[in-house]
Amino acid sequence: MKKGLFYTGIMSLLPFPAFALDASPDGVSATYGQYLPVVSGRKADYHHYRIGLQWDLDEELYRSDKLVMSGYFELGGSMLKSRLNTSDNPSPEGKDSATVVSFSPVFRFSSAHPLFGNTFPFLDAGLGGAWFSEKDLEKEKTSPINLGSQWLFEVRLGAGFTFGQQQQYVMSYNWLHYSNAGLASLNESIDFHAVTFGVKW
Repeated sequence: MKKGLFYTGIMSLLPFPAFALDASPDGVSATYGQYLPVVSGRKADYHHYRIGLQWDLDEELYRSDKLVMSGYFELGGSMLKSRLNTSDNPSPEGKDSATVVSFSPVFRFSSAHPLFGNTFPFLDAGLGGAWFSEKDLEKEKTSPINLGSQWLFEVRLGAGFTFGQQQQYVMSYNWLHYSNAGLASLNESIDFHAVTFGVKW
C-alpha cells in the first residue's frame, strides 16, 4: 500500500459529525486473534489479545427501509505474543511480544430488520492509526517482520451481529491489518483474524 492510503484515512473521517470524546465510553469489548499468514512463506505465530472502549456517534449517518449506517470510535489496547519456540529458529532481531495502542473511526452497516428475534446482522469497516512498541517482530529464520515504523495504520473489516433486548451485546469476526502505507523505507505489514465480544450500555 502506498501513500494514497494515508489520504484515504484522512478522508474517511469527513463523513463523521463534529465529535468530542465523552469521558464515559458507550461500550467495551474483548478480542482474541491470531496471526493471519497472508504473505506466503512467512512463518510467524502471534496471538493477539485486545481490550477496546467504544464511543458511539450521537446520530445515525443514514437510514433506509433495509439499511442503517452508524459509526463509533474505538480506543484499543493490545498485547501481541509469539508462540514460536527454539526449534523454529526465530529471528534474533525480532521481538517475541509487543504492545499496541490504536484509535479508529469505524462505520457500521446494519440491517434495519432483525435476522430473528432481537438479532441484527452488521458489517464494520474502519481505518485508523496504531502505535507499536516494537518495529521488528519475530518470525522463523534470520530476518524479522520489518514493520518499518512504530506508527502504523489500522485497517479493519468485520461481520457480526448485535443481540439482546436493547441489542446491547455484540459478537463479530474481524480482519485487522497493520501497515505504514509506504511512509517508511520498510513496510512488511502484519495481519490478524480475530473474534470479538462486546457489551454496550
